[in-house]
Amino acid sequence: MNGTVDVLVVDDERINLKLVEGILRGRDLNLVTAGSGAEALELLPDHDFAMALLDVMMPGMDGFELAERLRSHESTRNTPIIFITAISKEQRHVFHGYELGAVDYLFKPVEPEILRGKVNIFAELHRHKRSLMETTRRLEATVEELQASKAALAESEQRYRMVADYNYDWESWIGPDGSLIYISPSCERISGYPPQRFLEEPDLLQRIIHSEDLPKWQRFMEDETVGDDESLDFRISDMNARVRWLSMVKHSIQSDTGRPLGIRSSMRDITNRKRIEGQLHYSAHHDTLTGLPNRVLFLDRLGRAAERASRSNEYFAVLFINLDRFQAVNDHYGHTVGDKLMIRIGIRLQQAVRPLDTVARFGGDEFGVLIEEISRKSDLRQVVDKVHASFKEPLVVDDISFTISPSIGYDVGSGIAVEPEELVHNAQVAMNAAKEGGKNRAVAYNKGMREGVVNVLAVESDLKRALAAREFEAYYQPIVNLADGSLYGFETLARWVHPERGLVNPGEFIPVAEETGLIVELGAQILEKACATMNRWREKYPLARTLTVAVNISARQFAESSLATAVESILERSGLPPEYLKLEITETVVMLDAMKSVNQLKALKNLGILLSIDDFGTGYSSMSYLQKFPTDQLKIDLSFVQRMETTTESIEIIRAIVNMAHSLRLRVVAEGIETERQRDLLYSLQCDYGQGYLYSRPLPEDEAEEFVKESE
Repeated sequence: MNGTVDVLVVDDERINLKLVEGILRGRDLNLVTAGSGAEALELLPDHDFAMALLDVMMPGMDGFELAERLRSHESTRNTPIIFITAISKEQRHVFHGYELGAVDYLFKPVEPEILRGKVNIFAELHRHKRSLMETTRRLEATVEELQASKAALAESEQRYRMVADYNYDWESWIGPDGSLIYISPSCERISGYPPQRFLEEPDLLQRIIHSEDLPKWQRFMEDETVGDDESLDFRISDMNARVRWLSMVKHSIQSDTGRPLGIRSSMRDITNRKRIEGQLHYSAHHDTLTGLPNRVLFLDRLGRAAERASRSNEYFAVLFINLDRFQAVNDHYGHTVGDKLMIRIGIRLQQAVRPLDTVARFGGDEFGVLIEEISRKSDLRQVVDKVHASFKEPLVVDDISFTISPSIGYDVGSGIAVEPEELVHNAQVAMNAAKEGGKNRAVAYNKGMREGVVNVLAVESDLKRALAAREFEAYYQPIVNLADGSLYGFETLARWVHPERGLVNPGEFIPVAEETGLIVELGAQILEKACATMNRWREKYPLARTLTVAVNISARQFAESSLATAVESILERSGLPPEYLKLEITETVVMLDAMKSVNQLKALKNLGILLSIDDFGTGYSSMSYLQKFPTDQLKIDLSFVQRMETTTESIEIIRAIVNMAHSLRLRVVAEGIETERQRDLLYSLQCDYGQGYLYSRPLPEDEAEEFVKESE
């Protein structure tokens, strides 16, 4: 059937319009193009469009809004719409387009043959429609002349309006007596069965509906109160026994005179949408790396376990697992190896528990384990020990053997007034206690742990206030030359003078400051006070011009890349010559990452200051690294000094440290000297300097200044 028909093409990109024109050229089509939605609407009065090809993403009025406007316009209410877009099929825009009445989506770059085929179908349908409309007009004229078969013609025209328009969905018309009057060809695309089968077998649709969904489908069809805005999702088995999801809407239809004509239903294939929804649901409840349940699903299962336990009088438990020093794996071997190892650990944990238990990954290097159906609380320890023991066997990734240790905290629930989040938090608090207790252990939660956390939070808040108010004072403990007892310098110690509590024990606030990172600001304040005070003493007392001031550097401070710059700035502001400042870093801290420590120590040494390794003998330094460290002194840990009078072993350790230090041209300081016997032994071992209560306790600034004055 010939005859040119109008096709509306809307796209804000001129090149896309040209591309469509090139594909559809010579097809008895009059392509009417528009560069915007507003321009397209202006064209409606002058054209009878067979279909509309709309771009989705356009400035101003997008394709979705334009589709709504076309549907509301009398001349284009039933005009088929195809969206041509670059939007991903996985996004919700596709569903929105179908809701607006689109018959299809084409995705850029457009396949020419697909576009030609779809446009040809709708163009041909429009030609048929025009032809039928022309025939109808002729028949109407004949009816007016003959005044015969007027009622038959009206009914035929109404039937045409019901079924003639092509639709992508599965359309059906069920008569008032329940017989199937019409079924669209799309039924075959969706179900695999041709329309004739449904016409010949009226119960075929009910036979292919999933047995679980059939009752609700029957209720939906029988309910006369169902409106046009209500839908039903149900499953069918297609001709190849594959499950497909359909979404159905229905409404009652009547003739112009109000006579019931039956029910019209429309069914859309939403199988892909359901699959995507399933994928999104899975992603929302599972860890993307390991495939294990995530925290959300873990908490859901924990809540269900609590409900079951309340009915069965059994117990359940939550294990919170943190992998010790796992970050070192990522730092040294890379995240690819780290990810593989994380997957293996997840598998190992699943093998360590029963199938009814749940292993989840909370993120990073943290896992959760839900243990269910525990008859007695005492039985849990055996399960915890099994989980802990599962880490003893090394894990091999890319021919590299890893021995990973866990810190485990756990808490037990009975289903009585338990909040899943609270139980997980309790286990996490217990895990932190396991960390603080030396790692690689399992610790049960007790209420005292939570009180400790609250205290830590209170101390942290008070620390922030105290730092802003500059309540921290520098106290100075003298360091003397063991050979003649002369004053060599001072070690600076931080003391908190609280406005209400007075002097706060350092053991109460130093660990919290270290954990929270506030130690960096605290250390900077103490360092600045020490440098300023020593420089002021140097200007007043000749003896002070030879004294050194030592300041401890915490692990957090030493890890700061800007430490050397900060120290240099403080020295400039205070005016203290750098050779009279000594920074003390503990042996454990410098050996955490020895190679990185070498670079940090060199940066500090380049300022001209002195460097000392504190608490020496408690860590694991090797001679090779001591030779690389640009240090000036070693400080013997006070534990060795305090045991000198009772064990010969401590004396031999100190002798070895002194001899080794002197061979490396390092001076040695002993701390914690409380008796003359200890002093004499250290001097006999050729230790250079000492400090402790035998000479003086740590002194506030004014008393330390008096000590300098009396030492002259």
